[in-house]
Amino acid sequence: MSGNNTWTDAQPNPPAPVAKKPMSGCLLASLIIGGIGGISLLLCCGTGFWLATKFVPTITAVPAEVEAVGQKVLVMQFPEGLKPNNAITMDNSFFSMRIAQFKHQEGKGELVIGNMKLKIGDDQSVKMQSAQFRSKFETDISGSLDTKSSETIDVMINGQKVSVQIAEAKDRTNGKDVHTAKADIPIPTGQAFILLRLDDEIWNQEAVVKMLEEAKIPE
Repeated sequence: MSGNNTWTDAQPNPPAPVAKKPMSGCLLASLIIGGIGGISLLLCCGTGFWLATKFVPTITAVPAEVEAVGQKVLVMQFPEGLKPNNAITMDNSFFSMRIAQFKHQEGKGELVIGNMKLKIGDDQSVKMQSAQFRSKFETDISGSLDTKSSETIDVMINGQKVSVQIAEAKDRTNGKDVHTAKADIPIPTGQAFILLRLDDEIWNQEAVVKMLEEAKIPE
């Protein structure tokens, strides 16, 4: 029998635990893009089954509920004639998002506001995923437009300087002259966005700038 004492003899140091790697940007992007895909299905078709249990968007067309979602994105006075159309919310262990869509009662414009807050990731991830999140809605608003000119102006929104891109364009589908305004607004752990499109006959840049300057980011 060996004279070694298994209780008192020196034991080798236990292996150091392997540090867990943070979620990769690609995986997070895939999760968010999947969520956006589900939103697109609901927006386009108005129905459908969202199979991924952690990504179940809630959609509403009840005007008061759409208004409430919008006020949780930005507290602001919307241009005259824009009425609540629909709103979508989603909240899971990776991110939360809100989108509120308003359309002009005579078909002369559209406003989409939304925000995304990441529960994992760094500032760079926030910017990247927010841009991906916004791109689908930007395509819906301006995908049929041919831009004639554009400018970027700085507007103070909720005490911070925000760059707003304003463009003059023509709609290929109906020949109308339109103006658009879009901006990304930093918020804690995320970003908000605003996408506005109005026919030239109701466009008022001074009023749009005032609307943005008076907007507040809810607590």
